[in-house]
Amino acid sequence: MTDAAACLLLVDDHPLYHAGLASVLTALRPGYRLLSAPDAAAGLALLDARGDIDLVLIDIVLPGMDGFEAAALYGRAHPQAPRVLISGKDDLATQLRASRSGASGFVSKAWPIERLIRVIEHVLAGESGFETPAAAEPAAGEPTRAQDLTLRQIEVLCLLAEGKSNKQIADRLAISDRTVRAHLTETFQALGVASRVQAVLQAQQLGLVA
Repeated sequence: MTDAAACLLLVDDHPLYHAGLASVLTALRPGYRLLSAPDAAAGLALLDARGDIDLVLIDIVLPGMDGFEAAALYGRAHPQAPRVLISGKDDLATQLRASRSGASGFVSKAWPIERLIRVIEHVLAGESGFETPAAAEPAAGEPTRAQDLTLRQIEVLCLLAEGKSNKQIADRLAISDRTVRAHLTETFQALGVASRVQAVLQAQQLGLVA
């Protein structure tokens, strides 16, 4: 479905996450369009106003109404639009609650980009977007690729491209300096680079950051 066209709506109050997802889709699925809403009410307004939204991605943590409630609300108002919930957690309880809210799928911000896109494509095709643990495991010996980056690591790359220090990145994303360093190490390995400058240049060449 690389060349397929689809209109996606992201309901998330973090502009950086939208920017990261938009850059990834532009690079890997250029046929996809991404709309954005900062909360559940704004997302519903877009669904009410447009008839071309093929799938809604909803962050679980939203101001006001949370993602579970938003998924249920959207399902009642626009049952034809499948919903996929996004979470920083990757546990069975969260996935079960997502399913019970009427969502068609679940993705974690810690998953590789390739896995996230696979879920989106399954849901767009009318299939389940809830993966089994076995389906999430990479093939043995599979080489590290840019597509193996997580959206959190794309966020780190975007801030790196802005010239932010590790501490500034940590403060912006509300994570520890140690976590930032771990993300950078994994990102450098995925991109096949050895420095921050090389990482930014490689990410720009791949279209992952502006």
